[in-house]
Amino acid sequence: MKKISNYILIGIFALTLFGCEKYLDVNTDPNNPQDVTADFVLPAAQTSVAITMGNSYFNLGGFWSQYYTQSPTASQYKKMEAYNLTTDFFDREWSEAYAGGLNDLEIIRTKSTASGDHGYYLIATLLQAYTFQMLSDLYDDIPFFEALKGVSDGTLNPKFDNGADIYPVLLDRIDEAMTRYQDADDAGMEPGDRDLIYGGDLDQWLSFGNTLKLKMYMRMSYTSMANPTAVQDLLTVGNFITADAAITQFGDESGKRNPFYDVQYDFLSGVNQRASKTLFGYLEDNEDPRLAAIYNESSAGGQKGHPQGDYDNLDVKGTDLSEPNISATTPVFLMTLTERDFLIAEAEVRYNAGAGAQVAYESGIANSLLLHGIAGADSIYQAGGAYEYAATGDVESDIGQIMMQKWVAMANVNNLEGFFEMNRTHYPPLSAAPKGTEGAVGELTTSFASVLPEGKTPKRLFLPDVEIQRNSSGVTQVSNIYTKVWWDKK
Repeated sequence: MKKISNYILIGIFALTLFGCEKYLDVNTDPNNPQDVTADFVLPAAQTSVAITMGNSYFNLGGFWSQYYTQSPTASQYKKMEAYNLTTDFFDREWSEAYAGGLNDLEIIRTKSTASGDHGYYLIATLLQAYTFQMLSDLYDDIPFFEALKGVSDGTLNPKFDNGADIYPVLLDRIDEAMTRYQDADDAGMEPGDRDLIYGGDLDQWLSFGNTLKLKMYMRMSYTSMANPTAVQDLLTVGNFITADAAITQFGDESGKRNPFYDVQYDFLSGVNQRASKTLFGYLEDNEDPRLAAIYNESSAGGQKGHPQGDYDNLDVKGTDLSEPNISATTPVFLMTLTERDFLIAEAEVRYNAGAGAQVAYESGIANSLLLHGIAGADSIYQAGGAYEYAATGDVESDIGQIMMQKWVAMANVNNLEGFFEMNRTHYPPLSAAPKGTEGAVGELTTSFASVLPEGKTPKRLFLPDVEIQRNSSGVTQVSNIYTKVWWDKK
C-alpha cells in the first residue's frame, strides 16, 4: 500500500486502452497489508474509490446517460456506444474496487473496532456501503456476504448475492456505524486531513449516512421493499449533507490529475467523447446556461452536438463537435447537494403529498448552477422560466419534472448516477422512433449503432471475466445487458 504524499493523490497512473485503466497501487502491502494503522489506510481507500468511480465507470455513465457520444473521427468507445461490450471490459475496475477500496475500508473497519476509533469506523463503513451499493446497482449480483472474508478467514471464492438482499444489510450497517459513533464516550483518534472527503468533519459524515440512506430508499421506491415510513422519518429529521462529498485535491501535474481527464485528455488526447445531441439539444432548446459549462466549444468554434451513436457519419468531424468540460482539477463527486435536493424533492412527492417538493426542486437547480459557477440564472426555474415547477397532483408527472432536472444535473458530475436514475424512473423517456432516428427534445435516442434488439437499452453490466474465471463458487455469466436489475420495476 503506497502512502499518499501530503494526503493527496500521487504516483504515475498506469494506463491501458478500452476504458480499463489501473491507478495507484494502493491495494497491497507485500509484507503485511494489515500491519498498518487506520489513519494510514484511509486516504488510500478514499482515493481508490474515487478513481474507480471517477474514471471508466464515469465514462460509461457519460455514454449510457447520453451526455456523450463517440466522435465520428475516433474509435475508442464504439463498442460502448453500440452496447456491444465484451465480458472483460471492466475487469480492472472490478479488481480495483474489491482488492483496493473495499478491502482497504474493511481493514479500517477491523482495526478501528479493535482500537475504539469510532470515527474511522463510521467513515469506512459509510464509504464501503456507498461502494457496494453502486456496484450492486451496476451488476445486480455481486459478492457481498462472503466478500472480503479473505482479510480474516481466507474465503477466496465468495458467492454472488443479489442487490435486493444486500440493500437491507447495508442500511443496517449504516445505522449501526452511526449509532456506534454517536453513543461512544470517546470517538478515538480524529481523522483530520487524513479524510480527503470531509476533512475529518464527522458530523458531515453522519449527514452523508442519512443522505445515502435516502438515496437507497428512493432506489427501492418501485419495489415491494419501498419504505415510506423510513423516508418520512428521514425527511422529518432532515439531517442531510450540507457540502458535496468529493475528492477535490487534484492538480494539473503528472500523477495528480482528475482520473477521467488523465486518461481521456492527457493520454488519449481528448479525441473520443463529444456532446450527445440528447442532452445538448435539451439544454439548447431550454436556453440553459449550463450548456456552456457542461460542454466546451468545438475546436472549429461554437457549440454543436451529435446524434447518439451516429459515429459512422464521416461527413461530420470530431473537431466540429463540442466536448465534455472536464479539467485536470475537476473533483470526483460521490454525492452532491444537488443530488440531495432532488432526492428530497422526489421523496416529498412520493411520500409526503408534495409538501416540500418545489422548494427542494428549485434548490436542486440552484445548486447545480452554483456547482458550475453560474450566477444570476435563477429565473430559469422561477415563474415563467423554462424549468418552472408545475405541480399537477399526479405523482409520476411531478416526479418526471424532478427527474429531468436530476438527469441534467448529474452530467459531468456523477454520470453513473444519471444512468441509474434514468433506468429506475424512465426519465428521460426512450423515444419510440426506430434505430437511426433521433428522439424528440427531452427523449432518449436509441443509439444509431445499437446491436441490441429493437427497444432495448443497457440496464447493467456483464459480470467481469476476471471473477467468473477465478471464482469457483458456481457463479454463471448473465446472458445480456438489457435485463433489468432488481429495483427497475416501473
